[in-house]
Amino acid sequence: MDEVEPIISRLNGIDPSRPYFDPLAAEEALRRHARLIGFLDPSFSWAMGPREAAHELSGVDFESPAGCRWQMTMQALHDQAVADLQRDQAAWQTYGNAQDAAETRIAETLHLEPFRLALFDLVLGDAGAQSHNVAYLVSSALRDVIASGPVESEQLEDMNDAYLPFADALLAGLGSFWVIGEKFVCLPLPRLSLEGGILVSDGRPAAVWPNGETYACGDEGLVPVPQSVDS
Repeated sequence: MDEVEPIISRLNGIDPSRPYFDPLAAEEALRRHARLIGFLDPSFSWAMGPREAAHELSGVDFESPAGCRWQMTMQALHDQAVADLQRDQAAWQTYGNAQDAAETRIAETLHLEPFRLALFDLVLGDAGAQSHNVAYLVSSALRDVIASGPVESEQLEDMNDAYLPFADALLAGLGSFWVIGEKFVCLPLPRLSLEGGILVSDGRPAAVWPNGETYACGDEGLVPVPQSVDS
């Protein structure tokens, strides 16, 4: 928790109505992550709104080796950590219990849910299914860092180290990303309109991206509206 509390404090300092955006800082955080998982030459491109992201990702085969590489790499890290922990059933049980407690702790202290919801199901089709929501990844990473306290596992430490750079990427304004080979296609955080900590749902713009793409919050999530707002 000594490691996690300062990160939570910094993340809760994000202003949803005008999140800080520094693409170079976000790319540097992603570069640290990429090198930790064995990607030697990561590259980056930015789509400044969901529709722009969908256009850039049109035609990408996410079932190809390049389209699957990041997901398979991260799954391998997870599987190695699980196998390491399961060598000792007492440690595995302890870790499972600690995860449950950490989930509650994170839910109580980390206030990223509006961003997580605003970045959910925005891009349709295969690209939407392969979107990686940074608010969700950060919440999961911090949960696992907390849960790793009672156990010893080098593989678990390696996995946590690979995920923690996403906290810096989120602070620098990264909202979602896709990976094709070693290329990261990045979508910034939107500006959000909140009332009582939740997205406004009265037809007003609820989320606005840097390129002016504007979305209102409806019964089934965010829907685009033909309205441009100055960034």
